[in-house]
Amino acid sequence: MPDPWTTEENPFSPSMAARMRVTEIREKLAAGEIRAAVVGGGKSGLAAAELLLSRGATVQVLDDKPLAAEAKARVPLASFGAIEAGLLETAELVVLSPGVPRSRPELAASLARGVLVGEIELASWFIRAPLVAITGTNGKSTTTALVAHLFEAAGRRTFAGGNLGRPLSELATSGESVDVAVVELSSYQLESIVDCTFDVACWLNLTPDHVDRYADLETYAFAKRRILEARAMHGVAVLNASDSWAAHAGLRLGGPIRWFSARPHSDLAGPMGTLAGSSGPAVRTDNGEIERYDLENPRLPGLHNRANMAAAIECARALGVAPAQVQAGLQTFQGLPHRLELVATARGARWYNDSKATNIDSTLTAVRAVSGPKILIAGGRDKGAPWDELVELIAPDLVAVLAVGEATPIVMKAFAGRAPILEDVGTVERAVARAAELARPGASVLLSPACASLDQFKNYEVRGDLFRRLAQDLEHKERT
Repeated sequence: MPDPWTTEENPFSPSMAARMRVTEIREKLAAGEIRAAVVGGGKSGLAAAELLLSRGATVQVLDDKPLAAEAKARVPLASFGAIEAGLLETAELVVLSPGVPRSRPELAASLARGVLVGEIELASWFIRAPLVAITGTNGKSTTTALVAHLFEAAGRRTFAGGNLGRPLSELATSGESVDVAVVELSSYQLESIVDCTFDVACWLNLTPDHVDRYADLETYAFAKRRILEARAMHGVAVLNASDSWAAHAGLRLGGPIRWFSARPHSDLAGPMGTLAGSSGPAVRTDNGEIERYDLENPRLPGLHNRANMAAAIECARALGVAPAQVQAGLQTFQGLPHRLELVATARGARWYNDSKATNIDSTLTAVRAVSGPKILIAGGRDKGAPWDELVELIAPDLVAVLAVGEATPIVMKAFAGRAPILEDVGTVERAVARAAELARPGASVLLSPACASLDQFKNYEVRGDLFRRLAQDLEHKERT
């Protein structure tokens, strides 16, 4: 497997001066004597503001849009304003929400002063439980939820959040007593960690994404690599032996590594790790000891989910969950909504809500996991990646492609001459109605858009909820 890294210098790694500055900031915050600015008034930003206020800080919340009254009510002691460099000049601590790029010119001075950190970094200062961090272009939400479920099945009090669900700052503010915190981390969140350390750092995979935020794939990979650089002194890396970016980053950085793969182990994997394979039980080896795990869970279809389960096994075993407890958790996990979620059976076809597939690679994964003839509903806000591989993979099984949203011209061009039926239907509602006309026994209707949802929806959850409701309405009408 070739090493894709061309240099060791990570543009997102904090300097020694920045680390020292953060030490000073933590001391001032502990004394309740600090002026802080939170940039971004979304879920993570408001949670960070609440945490800072609970610690006696003076807080201003800055956002490009005026915050709604209910948002302001969450932090009544904060002041509010727009994201302007002048308002950040006096801040001794600047906490950045993941949705706000560090490259914004208004943040340049704060970065130069070493006072800018992310919400995850802030929260980590107040959490004593072991942190299990999980990142990857695809699969990180499912794996995070699964790892948390494995700990819960073992009787451990568990927090699950970060990029998935609750911001980590909510745990820090609440004072909840937990045995372990499992956090999904996006590349955006990893860019702005400084002192935060992880007891287990899991990197699932890396494929092209967020081309609007990163100059190239290696820059995106460097943001992801921060998860390994932030391991605790005896922290364990859980790495995909089949992913060259993750595998070679682990080898370059050193430290304890546990491998996982759904493909035959490469030479990188060595004797320690979990091999899921394409079928049958997963096999885990540890210094000559062998453990076997049944991965047959209908809520987790496809080879990609076998890889996710293998990663979850390693994360749980790294913190001492017993094999029998791991197995019990693997069998009882119910999956996550919007991730290849089987929502209905109507017109003889299976209807899958895969609204979380907001990039080409996610849709490729879904297409590989679902067998038989397919009606694909695709489109939304395109992210700029090429569609060629997806078209080649799905074309032999296509019944139809139904294009929706802003990316309709791109979808129509990509599948021209390759789909028996190719239609511009415009909306998810019309796509479901047309799919119902085309569906046949044994086929799959797959909402796997390969695009973001923000052209027509608030987020992918709203898009998926609509699809689920419409598909279930069809199923209900057939039964009554």
